[in-house]
This record gives sequence, structure tokens and C-alpha cells, in this order.
Amino acid sequence: MHLGPLLLTALLVLPLAAHAGQAGDLVAAAAAAGRPPECSARSGRAIARGPTVWERARAPELPRYCDLLARGQAQLGGDAEAARESARLADELLPGHAAPQVLLARAALALGSPEDAARAFERARSVDPRSVEDPQTMHDLARSLARTGKRGEAIAIYRALVPRIDLLGTADQRALVLLEAAHLSMATAGAASVADASARPPAGAHGEAAARGALDEAIAYLREARLRAQTQLARDVTLSLALALDRGGDKAQADAALEGEAATLEAPRGRAAEDRSAGAAARERAADDLASAAARLRTVEYLAVPEDRLALEALALERTMTAAAIARWEAYLSGAGGQGPWAPAARARLDALRRGGGGGHRPARAATGAAARGPQERSAAPPPRPNPGGAR
Repeated sequence: MHLGPLLLTALLVLPLAAHAGQAGDLVAAAAAAGRPPECSARSGRAIARGPTVWERARAPELPRYCDLLARGQAQLGGDAEAARESARLADELLPGHAAPQVLLARAALALGSPEDAARAFERARSVDPRSVEDPQTMHDLARSLARTGKRGEAIAIYRALVPRIDLLGTADQRALVLLEAAHLSMATAGAASVADASARPPAGAHGEAAARGALDEAIAYLREARLRAQTQLARDVTLSLALALDRGGDKAQADAALEGEAATLEAPRGRAAEDRSAGAAARERAADDLASAAARLRTVEYLAVPEDRLALEALALERTMTAAAIARWEAYLSGAGGQGPWAPAARARLDALRRGGGGGHRPARAATGAAARGPQERSAAPPPRPNPGGAR
């Protein structure tokens, strides 16, 4: 028995369930998050009152500095370039503080420069290690570390962030954190499996345990995400959970997750088919919707390994568009995925589809007639090539 995943599941459930009676504390903590200590209230005064008159006398630039930081935080969501300028001006007014560097880092990440973000975060942490402790900042720090190849550090930040995700603003943000953490853990499991295959005992046994623990960690994150309220990422969570379970050798549970997903997607199709006059058009629209859903996976940013996008697309299509799913698995195996530790699991699903056995337990329904020849199949072939630069 693997105790690590059980302990992780307990840690995931207990802190997040405990928040139900502490909504006021969470709101207050969220309001204070990101406010640098030099701009915070003193002696129990309300946070919004800011620096005292004595603090302003000692540092006349402090009110302007705090205003710039507050403005920059507000600008992050809509104008990251303006947020970066606000951070630069604040740093010029009061050099040597961590808060402007944190804002610079978050703006750089929003502008697509994770390397600049990682450097600014490092400067901030060298000044004040606690400057990155609010959940929004922790999330951006973890993303910048993951995108610059520092997976070990990124996983450590995600592990600290997950118990605090109820401080994040929306259900989609919380689901995104869990998805990112899960895919990063799955990538770590894959790397540990590769190291295990080339190591001699007892190092090999240690690598196997590390790989199993990381994969179980990914599954725990995804199960937590699935238990939460439905979000725009609910389908991504289900497909990712099926992928992790399948790679862990639990094909029955992986297929059960996919069965539920297929039933959800096919419900509108079934209702539309009741209208015989609109049956053919409804089937074609449903197939187009499924193809569009698979295509949407090409835009996600939570993947730690780019070729996993092909695997998720294949899982999304297995029970509705068999030919397209086969093409995705073939593309996965002909690329980097075929050289990786999950190739046997992918090959097993591909072989099952070719035999007409779906994901390995239930025959998949191939698209037929006009729907099989429609625009959805044209959009599915040829399959997209994985991005060698990794997920953004």
C-alpha cells in the first residue's frame, strides 16, 4: 500500500473542507493578500487606512509608492504592460523592496516571459521570502518555475498552494491550479519511470516508488478537482483523470470516467434524435461539437508535457469518433510519446480501438455516414504535431 497518496488525500480534503465555517476569515485574508508590509495597517487599524502619518513623514514617497503598487495589481488582469510600468515606477520611488519585484514578475508572466518572471521572483524572495505567500502570487511563481524547467521547485510551491486554493477568486482558478499540479506530478512520475528503467537495484526500486507516488499524487489532485463544483474545466479534469488512471494501470476506472463523459456529451444528441426530421442535421452538429471540443484542447496551458495534448484529444474522441481517436494515438506514439514511459499504455488503447474494443472494455461507436465524412473528420486529420517548446 502506498501511504503517501493516502496522506496527500487527507491533506487535500481536511483543509479545504474546514473553510466552510470560516468564510469571513478567508475573505479578510484574501483582502490582505499581496499588500506589502510597508503599505499595511499598523496597530490593529483597518487595512484600508494604509500607512500612518509618522510613516509618511519618515518616507514621503510611501503613499505614492503604495498607490502605484495597488494600481499595478488592479492592472494585471487587463493591461500587464501598464502593471509592469507601475512596478518600475514604484521601485524607483522606494528601491530595495520586494513588492515591486513581485509585481514585475507577475506582469512578465502575463506578457509571456516566464524567464523574466522567474528572475524577478528570485529577486523578490532574496529580499523577503514571505513576499510570495499570497495564493495569486504563489500560483504565478509556480507557473514561472514550471515553464522554466524547475519542476521540483514548482511542485513544492503547488503542494503549499493546494490547501489554500479557496483563497483564489473563482472556481475555474481553483480547478486550474489542481490541473497544473496534477500534470506536473504526472510529468515527474514519467521522468522517475525513465530513471528507474536505467538504474540498478536498489536505486531502481527507489525510482519506481517515486514514480508511483508522483502518479498517485496527480490522481489525488484530479479527484479533488472532480469533487468540486462544475467549472469550464470540468471536462479537462475528467479526461486528465482518465489519462492518469490509465497510466497507473487502472483501466477499469479510467474507462468508467470516460463512459460518464461520453454520456454527458451524447445527451443533447439523444434528445435531438427524437425529432426525426432534424435527426441527420443534429447528428452532424453533435459530431462537429465533439470535434470542436477536442480542438479546444490545443489551446490549454496546464500541460507539463506537450505531447499529452494528443493523448487527451484521443481520449476525448474514443467513444464517438474512433478513426480520429486512432489518428491521435498514432501521432502520440510516432512522436515524443512513443519514446516515453507511457508508450505501452497508449499502445494498448490504440490496439483496443483497432480491434473495435474502445478503450479496452467496451466497443466504441465509430462515426458513420455523412457525419464520418463531414467537417469534423477533416478537422481531425492530420493530427496536430506536439509543440517541441512545451506548454506555454
